[in-house]
Amino acid sequence: KRYTDRLRDNVQQSIEAAITDGLTGLHNRRYMESHLGALVEQAASRGKPLTALVLDIDFFKSVNDTHGHDAGDDVLREFATRIKKSIRGIDLACRLGGEEFVILLRGGSEEDAWGAFERFRINVAQYPFPQVQNVTVSVGFTEVRHQDTPNVAFARADQAVYRAKHQGRNQVLSHEGLIRSGVLASAEEHIGDVELF
Repeated sequence: KRYTDRLRDNVQQSIEAAITDGLTGLHNRRYMESHLGALVEQAASRGKPLTALVLDIDFFKSVNDTHGHDAGDDVLREFATRIKKSIRGIDLACRLGGEEFVILLRGGSEEDAWGAFERFRINVAQYPFPQVQNVTVSVGFTEVRHQDTPNVAFARADQAVYRAKHQGRNQVLSHEGLIRSGVLASAEEHIGDVELF
């Protein structure tokens, strides 16, 4: 290879490493945050919603404690594979860190998002993960609004995840649905533009 080709390859590899989670191969938080604004603008210009989903593997600490960190890493890799197989090419999946993942889902209603990730939740619960067998996931989601920063959008989705875990885990909850049902008082009551992760 010529020097310029090698240099171009090295630059490309460096860029990939900077935006990719090394363990799972999904995008990392830096990539997701840098692309959220553009995705929100696209969604607004097309009149289509953008949904932010936070997925948190249930009892993941006990996987590491019982089976070891190598088994935990295997679960994270396989979970990421389940995500990749479940989303479309136009959607964006990222690992935030630990056992927490984010998906930005383009288009579709709140009901569509719930249905898609209820199917995903069931598939995860039925999938035989290596070494640990059964793993479940709690999912919270919200529609991303035009003025949202990443922290504000993910805080709403995170509130729904927290509620899912509080209500017994292994379920999919919408932030907006929790407000409609009175479980959460209002959309903005406890959310400021603060660093949550």
